[in-house]
Amino acid sequence: MNAKLLLSMSLRNVRRQGRKSVGTLVVMAVSILALCLLAGYTQSNVELIQNAFMRWGARGHLVIERPSSQLAREVEGAGQNPITAAMQSDIDRVLSKDADVAARARILRISGMVSNARVSTIFAGIGQDVQEVRRIKGPAYEYDVVAGTPLWQETRAHPLVLGQGLAAILGCEVPKVGFAPAQPGQTPASRPMRCPPGPLELMVSTRGVARINATQALPTGIMDWGIKEINDRLVVMPMAEAQALLNTREISEYHVLLADGAGLDAVRDRLSAKLKAAGLDVTVFRWSDRAAFYQQFKAVLGGFLNFIAIVAGIVGFTSLLNASYMNFAQRAREFATLRSLGFTRRFVMTLTALENSWLAAAAALAGIACALGVTWAVRAAKIMWIPPGSSNAVPVEVAWVAPVYALTLAGVVILAALASTIPTRKILRRPIRSVLSEG
Repeated sequence: MNAKLLLSMSLRNVRRQGRKSVGTLVVMAVSILALCLLAGYTQSNVELIQNAFMRWGARGHLVIERPSSQLAREVEGAGQNPITAAMQSDIDRVLSKDADVAARARILRISGMVSNARVSTIFAGIGQDVQEVRRIKGPAYEYDVVAGTPLWQETRAHPLVLGQGLAAILGCEVPKVGFAPAQPGQTPASRPMRCPPGPLELMVSTRGVARINATQALPTGIMDWGIKEINDRLVVMPMAEAQALLNTREISEYHVLLADGAGLDAVRDRLSAKLKAAGLDVTVFRWSDRAAFYQQFKAVLGGFLNFIAIVAGIVGFTSLLNASYMNFAQRAREFATLRSLGFTRRFVMTLTALENSWLAAAAALAGIACALGVTWAVRAAKIMWIPPGSSNAVPVEVAWVAPVYALTLAGVVILAALASTIPTRKILRRPIRSVLSEG
């Protein structure tokens, strides 16, 4: 089969017959535009949620805990046994010897009552290794307050960062701004923190025995965690302060950040084996294993993307099939003439498949080009919006998704070739003499 002849004839026929398929091309281009934009929007939002958990929430890549039940293995925060001081020493030794561990931070969950001279309310929060948490958050997320100073910059004794809602309940002036990650070279906005004079009093039930302990702390920063319900109860303090308040040396969990390029599952399995060999009753979870919001969010967007991809495929295929029937039926005598000149059925079918493929490729490239333009415009506009359940604005972004562009182009070309075979086979089944004798 002469490939050069096929390419030449198919391109010539497309130029001659292509105007008949303009409507089909427009429908396909719009479908491809919608699919590519949705794929970019999905990837951008999934990456945003990943950063929210791994960086902003300082979860890192891995979480080391002691689940107390099967439920605790499936649901985060559902009853974890504390990690003792002796176990911490062994865990630190294992983590410090692993080259793929870039940072590790201890976390201690705390809850109780917080009060000042005016009001008393419930709090729930964490004590943390401040500098290690800063390393996990990275430059974009380390300045994690919307007013006051972050813990890693604070030099005053007994510092305490409050969630926006809790700060408002306690009478502080809360700026009506949400947290936004710092861009490269950007200096985060610094705002003064104004609260009623005097320290806050935090009261908790201590670990191990039914006793009450209390301490005083100075509110030094206001944090926007991103979820209103958390902001209304949130406190964050240095690890030493939290352990002193709970009268314990125990912690709740470790958050571990891996080095760039480290294989998440491989490192998790290796650390699990080393910790088990050291006789430690702990479990190493991936950051996403029990991140219910992330899993649900990803499933919803993924399902919607798959639905749109199926609809776009069906619309594209039926449009191409309809255009192929209309176009090729009118050219039955042309195909019969080619066969009478010695060209095979296979040649004619390949010719029509190439013609459809050229048209489909043109529609796909037009749709992808429009998607690239819209993506650039959205990214340049820097539009912000507040999602349901969020306390701060997030960017409306569309990611560049080169693999989706390539797969879409290839998929459309394959659909076009398949759509051409159905009418062409039907036409070629007719005898040559019968077709040529038609007036």
